[in-house]
Amino acid sequence: MIAQLPQLASLDLSQRGYEVFMGLEMPDFNVIVRNLNGLRKLYLDYVNVSSDATTLSSLTNLSSLMALSLSGCNFFGPLPVSIWNITREICLSNNQFTGKLPSMVDIDISKLSQLTSLDLSGNLLVGEVQSWLFSLPSLKTLILDNNQFSGQLTISEDVASSSSLMNRSSLMTLSLSSCNFSGPLPTWIWNITRDIILSNNWFTGELPSMVDISKLSQLTSLDLLGNLLVREVQSWLFSLPSLKTLFLDNNQFSGQLTISEDVTSSSSLMNRSSLMTLSLSSCNFSGPLPTWIWNITRDIILSNNRFTGELSSMVDISKLSQLTSLDLSGNLLDGEVPSWLFSLPLLDMLNLANNQFSGQLIVIEDVASNNTTLLEYIDLSGNMIQGSFPNSIFELVSLEVLSLSSNNLSGIVDLYMSCKQNNLIELYLSYNGLSLLTKSNSTISSNVAACPTLQSLECSSCNITEFPDFLRTQEDLIDLNLSNNKIHGDIPKWAKTSGKDSLAYLDLSDNFLIGGLDLQWKQLRDHLLVLDLKSNKLHGTLPSTFGKYCSLQTLALNGNQLGGQLLPSLLSCQGLEVLDVENNNFKGTFPYWLGSLPELQVLILHSNNFHGNVGTSNGKHLFSKLRIFDISNNSFNGTLPSSFLRCFKAMMNSTENREELQYLGESYYNDSIILNMKGYYHEFVRILTLIATIDVSNNKLKGEIPEVIGDLVSLRWLNLAHNNFIGRIPPSLASLRELESLDLSSNKLVGQIPKELTSLTSLEFFNVSQNRLVGPIPHGQQFDTFENNSYLGNLGLCGNPLSKKCGDNEAPLQPPPTMVQDGNDSKIKGTFGWAIVGIRYGCGMTIGLVAGYYIVIVRNPVWLLRLARRLKNASNRLF
Repeated sequence: MIAQLPQLASLDLSQRGYEVFMGLEMPDFNVIVRNLNGLRKLYLDYVNVSSDATTLSSLTNLSSLMALSLSGCNFFGPLPVSIWNITREICLSNNQFTGKLPSMVDIDISKLSQLTSLDLSGNLLVGEVQSWLFSLPSLKTLILDNNQFSGQLTISEDVASSSSLMNRSSLMTLSLSSCNFSGPLPTWIWNITRDIILSNNWFTGELPSMVDISKLSQLTSLDLLGNLLVREVQSWLFSLPSLKTLFLDNNQFSGQLTISEDVTSSSSLMNRSSLMTLSLSSCNFSGPLPTWIWNITRDIILSNNRFTGELSSMVDISKLSQLTSLDLSGNLLDGEVPSWLFSLPLLDMLNLANNQFSGQLIVIEDVASNNTTLLEYIDLSGNMIQGSFPNSIFELVSLEVLSLSSNNLSGIVDLYMSCKQNNLIELYLSYNGLSLLTKSNSTISSNVAACPTLQSLECSSCNITEFPDFLRTQEDLIDLNLSNNKIHGDIPKWAKTSGKDSLAYLDLSDNFLIGGLDLQWKQLRDHLLVLDLKSNKLHGTLPSTFGKYCSLQTLALNGNQLGGQLLPSLLSCQGLEVLDVENNNFKGTFPYWLGSLPELQVLILHSNNFHGNVGTSNGKHLFSKLRIFDISNNSFNGTLPSSFLRCFKAMMNSTENREELQYLGESYYNDSIILNMKGYYHEFVRILTLIATIDVSNNKLKGEIPEVIGDLVSLRWLNLAHNNFIGRIPPSLASLRELESLDLSSNKLVGQIPKELTSLTSLEFFNVSQNRLVGPIPHGQQFDTFENNSYLGNLGLCGNPLSKKCGDNEAPLQPPPTMVQDGNDSKIKGTFGWAIVGIRYGCGMTIGLVAGYYIVIVRNPVWLLRLARRLKNASNRLF
């Protein structure tokens, strides 16, 4: 019917605010518009056309068309030339148009003299942004965000000479975020009069020290977030009279955040400010927190810097009556958390996490009980707040997220007080000195069904003795962490199905749970990503099925009493990245079939009863992503096949030149590694994705050390100790430039220590003791730091640091005859000699280099100073 209205001037079928979009099927787009000769405006935003871009060729028939808006219509293919006949407004955002913007010779720019708005954001356009766009005399809005352009943002000389952009600009809004631009920040952007949005590119250089502020008197928004800008934030930015939002996050500024005196004297910022939103997170700022920030009226975001000092207790709260967000997390702020923060009438987000706040937390009870605050989000985690838990915080009825983890709070908290907060969806109380009451010992009479519907509950190390009863009704749980508590007995049947349609992260580690692994695997199949049951007393075997659609990424079962064999049912979990079953009673031969899991990065079989040969079934792509391989303390025998090691493709990629430190699980689930080093157990609670490790120690492996290990150039730790390896130390190990620890002790190795190993400048631990090595110990680089213990039990070695010198007339001792043995040494379960006896992956979704640690078990204090010195040296090199 629409196609039969040739005089129709405007057609708007846009879908706004609907979840179910209208679809255009029969008749198609061409049939509808081909007869609309009088059409001047066409708006079909979010109407699902799903058509090739050639469909738009029919627009050439609409000679009167001035405005075209086809945002989110699922068009795909090359950007059609016909759109450049539209004279006033062009919006084709959020489609899949490809290709380049046309050059000046490809279109008639004179037809675009009246064009006021062009929006091609959210497509797949490539190449450069053409200079002629900035010469259009009437263009007010240009939006090209989220495309795949490249190169610098420049204007050609011929356009610059004739363009008003360099002097007076009609262009009011320029938005080019996430466009892959690089190079210096263009100076001509300061002629844009209202909105400048260039976030998430690669612009470099400094902000200009001076600009013509008169040209920026109407500027309301400046967003340069996510670039590579350096030096200082210029004071003149805070003197712009109309500026309302300023985003400079994630750049490389430095120094203090100060305002020069001349700007201060004339700036309204010090008294009444037009600036409503200031966001400067992750900018490397340091020094005292500026007092003038309290004149910002709506959003103050200064997280992840190094600001110091206390939050003033003498703030004029009346100026903050419109403040909605305050984020000062990740700084060095100290003192007490002022109580006035909880009385700001419109504040809905308060984030002071990861600072050095101390003292008691006082939530004004009359404010909380009278419901005079709109606080929805409170995060005070990672501080040193002490004293009794503020029960009045449960009176904040609007609260949706409460995080008080990792403080020094004490006292008894009745979990059922949270039932007063009907809107609460996330509760984090871990790592305090709290004791949480659950249903059986609660002092509050509460209807379980009336408790809020939680999505996240993290109460690790809270002295909980039983599963909270209100979990019975929690059907929307995504994250449940009750680790490091005192929960005894079986997992209740109702707990096994809690959140069965939503649960993604389940951590019940370090409790006293018994029973078997009879979770409802088939019900959890679609969404469970992390299952951490380590350090309990679980027994039995793995389930025979994990469901057809298993989504597990991390399975941590270490430190239990599980037995039987690893079953091929694990192959249903094609996204599995971490499998940790150490310290159990699993048996059987090496589960080579695990190598067909395409995402497997961490495999830890330490301290079980596995036996037989190590290797694969000649698969070419097995274990291709593996980066942590630990089969130590088992009874594996035979050789370590070269063909097997060649499968470790991920270990063959050097990480030496990577500049960014990457953490997998950064956004949610923390990773950990446990090292048994010289009699100490250390848990490294945050690790990088750069590390690769192999630990096959304490087995019965024999034969020569494969030369191919030298190809695994990203190895950081290599432990072959306590086996029956024979032959010489392969010089190819010198190719492991990133190697930090090498343990070849307690084998039957012969010959000399290769001089090539002195090139390993990252090597911090070296042990070849209890072998049959001869000749002089190499000198230079790291080898000048190793002590006697690294070489004991090799009667033929000489030279520093041993007392036995290498005299000119002294013939080196010949090694005893080499005997190939199947090996009948008993399995060693404890610590031994001076070796690093293993790397233990705690639980998590990635792998990498240590960023923090703490000692779990200490045996011999004399080594503590030496260990601290090594770790300090390693830290200095890394940072």
